[in-house]
Amino acid sequence: MHSAATTKFLKRPGLRGVAFILSLLSNMALSNNALADDFQFSGQIRNLWTSTENNIHDPVSKANQLVPGLIPEYNNDASVEAELHASARGVTAIATVQGHAVDQGHTNATGWLNELYTGWGKDEWQFSIGKKIISWDVAYGFRPNDMIQQEKRQTFITSTLIGRPVAMAEYFNADSSLALVWVNPDHGASTDATVEQAFVARAYHHAGSLDMYGFARYGQETGTSLGSAAAWVATESLELHASYRYSQKMAMLTLVPPPALLARTSPWQAPLTNNIQQAALGMTYTTEDQHSFIVEAWWDGAAPSNAQWGQWNQRNLALGQLASAMPSLQTPVAYNLAWQSNLLAAANNLRRKNLFARWSKKSGAWETAIDTLYTPEDKGHATSASIDWQGDRWHIDAGIRIYGGPATAVFAQIPQSKIFYTSATWAF
Repeated sequence: MHSAATTKFLKRPGLRGVAFILSLLSNMALSNNALADDFQFSGQIRNLWTSTENNIHDPVSKANQLVPGLIPEYNNDASVEAELHASARGVTAIATVQGHAVDQGHTNATGWLNELYTGWGKDEWQFSIGKKIISWDVAYGFRPNDMIQQEKRQTFITSTLIGRPVAMAEYFNADSSLALVWVNPDHGASTDATVEQAFVARAYHHAGSLDMYGFARYGQETGTSLGSAAAWVATESLELHASYRYSQKMAMLTLVPPPALLARTSPWQAPLTNNIQQAALGMTYTTEDQHSFIVEAWWDGAAPSNAQWGQWNQRNLALGQLASAMPSLQTPVAYNLAWQSNLLAAANNLRRKNLFARWSKKSGAWETAIDTLYTPEDKGHATSASIDWQGDRWHIDAGIRIYGGPATAVFAQIPQSKIFYTSATWAF
């Protein structure tokens, strides 16, 4: 579940585009002395290896037991990425190329642009246009007001996000700022917020130890969203933050009951749902000897409800019973079980109520951390432990994540039960 798995890759033609852009910037720098003085180039090379212990109680595994190989499941995943940064005369580009391998013999090469935009300014105003990373909100585990980037949190390692196509104007003064953004201007109507054309605004004001934010979004299909957030540095050690968002409409995966238990196409559809609320409340605390704590609670009205997960569990059980009673129906049952896994990736959060806690300790170049995400509605949990070392150019990470809970808990029924990972990054 590293962050690269959540991005939309461009296939091999994207590699040529990445190489062309970087080559163009480099050639421009070498052919013009003034531009050469302005040209900046840097990057990093990173490898990530994960070893997964697959679950045997999730819908994907049950589908594969009925029809072997219906949905590929891998135990080992390795990737090597080269992330390249270049800028010259107001143009910024970040591109990534990746080699990827799973288990034995399954390899591919991909490439994508993280950012490619140009920016300019006059007095307090700054303008930019292109593909740009714009990540908002104040919380750690879940950010309701991340209205542009829609970033998935709690990935194994930190990596550069993939930006969105935008046209952006920003105003700054000593204590306040305003951002006006046209997102996905080249897209048509869509209920998918990551590609929907929308107009988004953020206002910020700093008052002493308090940072205050206001957010607004209007999407072609999803309508209006309004949000607010605040972060207060109460003492040198303690920080408190809160975030709230109301959305007129959001696309939410919903079970459309088929005429019988076995459906011919996926019964999980994503109609627009009205009046969605999301909120997060949390604190960070850091001691003099570099112990750090994060505690957060959040509500995500865009996640599946208790009733939806109840339907999901009942359907899993009924499909398993049908496969046992009527072996001749194993193939259609397997496909229906596979469709059940759609709900596991339907939203940023699996459950609406979430509690998160993290402890970390820095000691020189080393940092150790333990965190857990707990879903009180079904007593599920995702618990992680990690250690990393930061040098001048090298950064080494290693850790484990364990999913569990009662048999009916969602975290106990995802395709992975344990994931081990290691990563090494070299910056240049």
